[in-house]
Amino acid sequence: MFKRFFILLIAICAMFSLQAETDSAIGQVITVKKKVEAQRQESVIPLKRKSTLQQKDIVNTGEEARSQFRLKDGTLFTLGENSSLVIDTYLYSEEAQPSASFELVKGVFRAITGKITKMKDPSFNVKTPLGSIGIRGTDFWGGYLKPDQIDILFIDGEHPISIENEYGKVELLQPGQGTTIMPGKAPSKPKVWPKSKVDWAVSTITIDE
Repeated sequence: MFKRFFILLIAICAMFSLQAETDSAIGQVITVKKKVEAQRQESVIPLKRKSTLQQKDIVNTGEEARSQFRLKDGTLFTLGENSSLVIDTYLYSEEAQPSASFELVKGVFRAITGKITKMKDPSFNVKTPLGSIGIRGTDFWGGYLKPDQIDILFIDGEHPISIENEYGKVELLQPGQGTTIMPGKAPSKPKVWPKSKVDWAVSTITIDE
């Protein structure tokens, strides 16, 4: 009798734990290639398709890995290999001021923003070790093509992308433009990237079928 009660108690606790995780989820993994994990407080969680993500998760990809996840508002992130992205702040509801902040620790990513940047006075930015990227509704790529610099590419969208650090600020005003941030310097003057560089950037986050 006691054994049956104990098993039932474990099942109930597991159910409430799963419900709590579902309630706190801010997004879901939709694609995983090779090793992808989430650092959640003191735990390391292997990610697979349909895994949920929570605020403060750090998504890490391994060698030759790719990961793609969608947040509640439809924002889509794709990470390339050996990348690490922190979901620092994500507030999306009709009751609260929309706010999303991420941090690229290493690697490369692509982001296509969703409904959150279409709301009134949204705040959406991605911090990097060399500068911050401010976005309002766009498709863009960012990260390390070379070890000592951050590149940002405006892929598509109607709103400019603002890139700034303590040394200066620039805006990418049209698709195809990019900028480079090097240590101790302001972001470079925006210019249209050659096709070879665009192809290089896109290849870092492309997921083979």
